[in-house]
Amino acid sequence: MTDKAIDATTVSTVWHSMQTTCKEMRHLLDRCCQNFLISQLHDVSVGIWAADGQTVAVPVGLPPQFLGGQYAVSELVEKFAGNINPGDVFLSNDPYHGGHSSHLPDWAFFRPIFHEGELVFFTMVRAHQQDTGGSFPGGYFPNGYDIHAEGICIPPTKVVDAGRERTDVMELVWNNVRFPDGVRIDNYAMIAATKMCEQRILGLIESYGRDTVLACVEQMLDRTERAVREEIRKIPDGVYKAEAATDDDGTELDVPVWCRVDITIKDDEMTVDFSRSDKQRKGFVNSVYAASYGCASAAIVMTFDPELGDYHNAGSMRPIEIIAPLGSVINSGYPATVGASPVNMGVQIMEAVLDALSQARPERA
Repeated sequence: MTDKAIDATTVSTVWHSMQTTCKEMRHLLDRCCQNFLISQLHDVSVGIWAADGQTVAVPVGLPPQFLGGQYAVSELVEKFAGNINPGDVFLSNDPYHGGHSSHLPDWAFFRPIFHEGELVFFTMVRAHQQDTGGSFPGGYFPNGYDIHAEGICIPPTKVVDAGRERTDVMELVWNNVRFPDGVRIDNYAMIAATKMCEQRILGLIESYGRDTVLACVEQMLDRTERAVREEIRKIPDGVYKAEAATDDDGTELDVPVWCRVDITIKDDEMTVDFSRSDKQRKGFVNSVYAASYGCASAAIVMTFDPELGDYHNAGSMRPIEIIAPLGSVINSGYPATVGASPVNMGVQIMEAVLDALSQARPERA
């Protein structure tokens, strides 16, 4: 990016413009989607990421859906290196193969945003579809043999190529879900929201210039990092432990599944370690790393100054390391089922992190 110094008013204007753009995207979905889960329950998340995958703006949404979006964007950039062009749109819902979805019903559409031939940002809309195929309607099946029983797994796939819809690819997807007409309506609304974001970002660049906007983003990231480091300094150094369990994994009943966390505070840095958690289970409560990262991040920032609530981005997480060994219920490996993970283990992750940090900052509990 650039080292150009920018005045505080311009930084604030660019920052709030991106926040407002995200809110407009959500409003578009409210008006256009026919799926009750999206339009009424707001089971949807949107955001803006830098060209390298760093999170820039994620003001409102569901933690397991989008706070780990940096991993999805980064892997998309790697997979399609040299084949990302203006007018492209990508679709994914696969938790394991580059999509970093929390579970299969959460489909994400990604749009790269170019200015004068240079990739400058990505935008993403992720929302819970009314069906995603699989053994039962809705995408929840506690006794699934593997994730393929839960629905169609879509790795990052180009569905619009330089402005031209790849109709055969979309029809292949819709042919593998129940209620394809409704899913089609919702998908087009999601794509439209990414297009609106592109228009707003390009308008912002037209007003202030690309270098200025990118410099503002750098300041945004640095400011949130400094603010979070200051919050961590307020926590006494030490190791704080907690645990939380769900009743069972949905398949093996009445056998609790445990999330255990050790949070280490040292100066202005925090390490959140889930290594003592249970191994991944047969039932559908397993959580992949991106979703667990999102839930843990959300729980952490809930203990910080509420004034920071709308401004978290990649800078917020620079002082924080989240550890979850592969093969655990907090970082399951393919082909483990994950249908219930946004609630279980998502809620348990947040409960354990909040319990641990409440020992250090009871006034924030």
